[in-house]
Amino acid sequence: MPTLVLNDVPVPLYDQIQRLALARQRTPADTAVEVLETAFRAKAPTLTDAPLPQEPYLTEEICAPCSIPRPEGKPARTVRVEKPLPTPHDLPDAE
Repeated sequence: MPTLVLNDVPVPLYDQIQRLALARQRTPADTAVEVLETAFRAKAPTLTDAPLPQEPYLTEEICAPCSIPRPEGKPARTVRVEKPLPTPHDLPDAE
């Protein structure tokens, strides 16, 4: 059976589960599972039928710029690179 671990449970909620478990003479884990089952049965028959929190907001795709603009009035400067040139990492034969 799968295990569920709950971190950072608020103290009032933990105390309420403890009191309910003592009243029903069950373990706190069994009581928490029972409360979760009851809550899910009462709210929605299945999780897939639950509505989205809000409608998805789709925007137009914006392409990234292909080049960085050069400062106005300054000519482009070429840079000579000595061999061996670096190998691209994304090529299948580059190892």
